[in-house]
Amino acid sequence: MQDPLDNFYKQFQLFVQNNPNVISAARAASQIPESAKAVIVLSPYSLEHSFGRDWVSKSYRKTVVERPERLLASSLGLSAAITMYPALYTLKSSDTHKASLLSPHVLKVHGRDWPPELLRLCKDADAKLAAHEIEVPDSWNAGDIYLSSRTIEALQGSLGALETAVDSLFEGPSPEHVSNRAFVALRPPGHHCHVGTPSGFCLLNNAHVAIEYAKDRYGVTHAAVLDFDLHHGDGTQDICWKRAGFRPDEEDDDSPGYDEFGKKFAEFPRVGYFSMHDINSFPTESGYATKENIKNASTCIMGGHDLNIWNIHLSPWETEEEFQRLYHTKYRTLFMKADEFFKQGKLEMGALNKPFKGLVVISAGFDASEFEQTSMQRHGMNVPTSFYTTFTKDALKLAQMHCHGKVLSVLEGGYSDKALASGVFAHLIGLQNQNWIKEWGSEHVVKEIVRGCKPNWKPYKTKKARDVIRIWAEEVIKLGRAMIPEFRNLFEEPQSTKRLAITQRYTRSQVKAREPAKEIVREPAKEKPKDILKEVNPVDKPVIEPLVTPAADEHVRRRIEGIGASETVPFVQEEIPSEDENEDEDYVYDEELNKTFNRTVEDITIDDISRHLETLEIIEPKQESAQTIQNSVQGKYKIPSKTTTQHLRSTRSANPSNLDDSDISMVSHISTRKHTTRSGTKW
Repeated sequence: MQDPLDNFYKQFQLFVQNNPNVISAARAASQIPESAKAVIVLSPYSLEHSFGRDWVSKSYRKTVVERPERLLASSLGLSAAITMYPALYTLKSSDTHKASLLSPHVLKVHGRDWPPELLRLCKDADAKLAAHEIEVPDSWNAGDIYLSSRTIEALQGSLGALETAVDSLFEGPSPEHVSNRAFVALRPPGHHCHVGTPSGFCLLNNAHVAIEYAKDRYGVTHAAVLDFDLHHGDGTQDICWKRAGFRPDEEDDDSPGYDEFGKKFAEFPRVGYFSMHDINSFPTESGYATKENIKNASTCIMGGHDLNIWNIHLSPWETEEEFQRLYHTKYRTLFMKADEFFKQGKLEMGALNKPFKGLVVISAGFDASEFEQTSMQRHGMNVPTSFYTTFTKDALKLAQMHCHGKVLSVLEGGYSDKALASGVFAHLIGLQNQNWIKEWGSEHVVKEIVRGCKPNWKPYKTKKARDVIRIWAEEVIKLGRAMIPEFRNLFEEPQSTKRLAITQRYTRSQVKAREPAKEIVREPAKEKPKDILKEVNPVDKPVIEPLVTPAADEHVRRRIEGIGASETVPFVQEEIPSEDENEDEDYVYDEELNKTFNRTVEDITIDDISRHLETLEIIEPKQESAQTIQNSVQGKYKIPSKTTTQHLRSTRSANPSNLDDSDISMVSHISTRKHTTRSGTKW
């Protein structure tokens, strides 16, 4: 079977040829321990969940924002981060790993009724769609949720991707390939899904299922869910009430095991939920919000009744300086509360004479981005792109203090191409504890990246020799579109052949055409981890020679050999003449931004490895002193460099010393929920 990442690695080979600065990272890649790399898990099966009501109007179809194309936009953000720090990520595809919706860890989260019911609804959906009938129950919001038989494939693949990521954190394919950080690019999202009720595009609660899997297989006892999606993760919070022993809303009042107040013993693992969100957006949107939903989205309780929940509401801001003050005085309180949760967990396990094992989970939704579409962000609340790096770096510190650095990040919301691409980019930079450079998140740069979301994207016919941004963005697009082979079938083939191509892919071995889907699960194949740069430049072969082919022009050869380096720019071989003088008439070349952007790229590819490994000294393994750890890291892993990354030091933002943790609204209340709409549309 062909490796699903083959196309990506071939494209990465071309990227290296076009950007010889990467060679310095290639030489150093073999010295980086796997635990210092972030694992990126792709979920190709997630593309199978698509809107099947072909008989609705074109205008209505445009309101469906939870769509397969979200994975393509996310992949462009992933590839942008990889081009900046190519030696710091390990890419995996869950193409061979599907998991059952009836797995024990799914049933423990969602009960024994909802997963089988979801399977039945998906199997019955195709017949209803063919008859031009709504395929979801009348009690659901049909504007938010849709189903088809192929949704089963998507959910099985998403579960497989989650398991792959958790395995990477605790087991790996081998002991030397265990990482500390993982990001899972999947859909549909999960944080609105309750114990037995779907909501807001979400059918299964991905974060809780991953935590339950980590508990069953690796003994995780405590997990903190950090949620920065624009919307309150009401489903994730609701399942935390269930874990605390409270009867879920979906259960009958006379169900056994509960006391007169509807509570029983709390379950392990203990899960704390810590969220920042817009109180005026779904599920607490004006015109839809119930009193119960508003109370739920404002609940703050720590330690009482086996609950650890803290909610913070987004505030308006005008300048980034003003937002930074909000972050340090208000939003950062989430980490203080999560720290409290973990400390209490250690005391709890100590009292039980049992080991403590923690995990930080990020519900990574990017619909609060400054680049999100206004139809989703209807109340003007957002965050700057740099926030995603800052928040993620704080999550790493929390994990390093309590969880041996273990962080699992799972894609939630984010519905415009710009929000997803820029948000994932910034989040992945933070996941490696690096600094975000403001030029990377400029409107100009983001616009160039998301050109790659066009179904039939083609490279520009004209490139200015000094237009680093446009040339770099095209490299990013090529890498992102090569990550999942099915992108080609879905987004590049004519519309009439899309469905046929997808069907053929999944029916070639066992399913007849149009036969209702069954829950067929592939066993996970033995993983062979692939480090991005190692795949291109094996450590036992020369680094430079394989990169220079006979067809390479003199420009590239001179860059690799260090000749005339100051006269050239990365990512370009020559200026390409235009065949269409009218192409991109609104394009304005920003020379100053290109110069600044080019400096960040030039610097970062020289010293990125050394700087990254210096950040590992704050990790605290068992019983070892900070000085011992620092000496170990610097002595064993640090890579010498004759240059420095000045831009990284100059753009660090200091933590204001005069800020305190105040301005917190506290409302604790036990409540139930009502159904509302997330997309803002009604059926």
